[in-house]
Amino acid sequence: MIPLGRAQAEQENPQLFKPHARTFFWCLAIALGALQVWAHRNEVSPDGISYIEMAEAAVQSGCHALVNGYWSPLYPAMLSASFRIFHPSLYWEFTVVHLVNFAVYLVSLFCFEISLKEMLAARRAESVPEKELQPLPEKILWICGYLLFLWSCQFWLSPAMVNPDMIVAGLAYVATALLLRLYQGKGDSPLFAGLGAMLGLAYLSKAAMFPISFVFLASGFLLFGMTRGSYSKALTRSTLALAVFLGVALPLVFALSKEKHRATFGDSGRIAYAEYVNRATLSTHWQGEPAGTGTPAHPTRKVLTDPPIYEFAEPVAGSYPPWYDPSYWYEGIRPHFSLKGQLWVLFRSANLYLKLFSRSGALYVLFVALILVVRKAGQWEWGAKHLWLVWLPSTATLAMYALVLVEQRYVSPFALMLLLWILSSARISTNDGGVLRKRTVPAVILALALAIAWPVTRDLREVIANRPYEHWEVAAGLHNLGIPPGTHVGLIASGSGWYWAHLAGVRIVAEIPWKDQARLLAADPVKKQEVLRRFSELGAKAVVTKNAAVAKSMDGWQEIGQTHYYVWLPVANSK
Repeated sequence: MIPLGRAQAEQENPQLFKPHARTFFWCLAIALGALQVWAHRNEVSPDGISYIEMAEAAVQSGCHALVNGYWSPLYPAMLSASFRIFHPSLYWEFTVVHLVNFAVYLVSLFCFEISLKEMLAARRAESVPEKELQPLPEKILWICGYLLFLWSCQFWLSPAMVNPDMIVAGLAYVATALLLRLYQGKGDSPLFAGLGAMLGLAYLSKAAMFPISFVFLASGFLLFGMTRGSYSKALTRSTLALAVFLGVALPLVFALSKEKHRATFGDSGRIAYAEYVNRATLSTHWQGEPAGTGTPAHPTRKVLTDPPIYEFAEPVAGSYPPWYDPSYWYEGIRPHFSLKGQLWVLFRSANLYLKLFSRSGALYVLFVALILVVRKAGQWEWGAKHLWLVWLPSTATLAMYALVLVEQRYVSPFALMLLLWILSSARISTNDGGVLRKRTVPAVILALALAIAWPVTRDLREVIANRPYEHWEVAAGLHNLGIPPGTHVGLIASGSGWYWAHLAGVRIVAEIPWKDQARLLAADPVKKQEVLRRFSELGAKAVVTKNAAVAKSMDGWQEIGQTHYYVWLPVANSK
């Protein structure tokens, strides 16, 4: 640790932390990221399956396959490029996806460094009103910054997640760094052009960044006007940023609007609002309930009521069409304001933000220690009166998600930047530097390090266990049972795990949702046989489930290899 009395000298030389310490943290980040990716190499979310299949469709039929009302195109475009380069077999396809994720993770770390560097430069440039009060030494802030980044990648936004959120994180770090440069009075037209480009790419990564981009642009305009004293020049440069942003974003907006026959920049937000605020059916099989949520233009087709069977063979592609493009099946949904629903969502979001902060308890140690030290021998210095404009986009993002749906991966970069701003705002008396050096800082660093150690240990156990690739075993088992690629199959109560269908090349064309499995189990034998017959009538050559109770409650089911999946084959199709 370094004495607080060296803070001034250290601030005059911001390179004091580098290069050996930076090299250490980069090696640590590479090791932890690689371990995490490898430990979870066989795990895939429903979102990830859709992105992978969009990428494959783009390889086969071109970029128009990336236009999707629910999923954004940049991430599948990157996956598509990697598939073109490596030409992986289906078995190695997911490994290539994780290699892309790992590369994005490292780029995100580099972008985080840029943001942290600009934050410290902005704080360094501010005058300290009382000489006996100094900010935390920059070396400590760099160490805490790296540890918080690694901690967030273990608990908030993992590089093993097959989704575009890590891309959004890197772009958000750079966009915030550009605002910090404007706050320092630096940058001109090229900076604004870069800001517009970053925001355009962020929108191509995630539709939710479209409205937030205008908050970034407004902050850039006001920061330039306040620091340079010329709002006319600020308007000119902000117009350039807006033009670049629209140049990147509008082709997608036009393509989506043409496809939907209405103006839209993406339907994920409106669908989520209807689901969580208006209580529309969550994720799949919306049939127009509850009243007031609209009339579905082309929903999945409910062919049996008790238990419900939904058919969706046409016209959407994908191994599981309801999740390949949910915006098609939810066309006609009408989100509307509901005070009761909105209050419930805000309560839920507050609870989720508390859980976000509470992961592992490390942040409690960090901020309790910091608050106690500042209260005893220091004060908070939040910066010049217009510094809040730098953090307005991050705060607006947290507020936007609170209105609809908070997930850790969505808000991770914005929450992380706000945490670091709070850290950098502490001012400590130089006379009490010993307390900081001997107690507080080691406790904070130890808390973060121990918190990171727990998931690292878990990932090491996963690597050592070397669990079988179950989805691949299911796919191979279906082929061994005479179910070739292109076959239509049914699905019963298997939740969200259908990567096996993608690997096997089969299409799920009808299902009984997992939430309705109890109704199937409660049915009499005649009804259960009717259910299987109905699947066959819908063109399913096999029915798959992961619910052992369902398989054991009817005749004709067999376990697929050594997996937890079961398959039912009509007599004519069985071997």
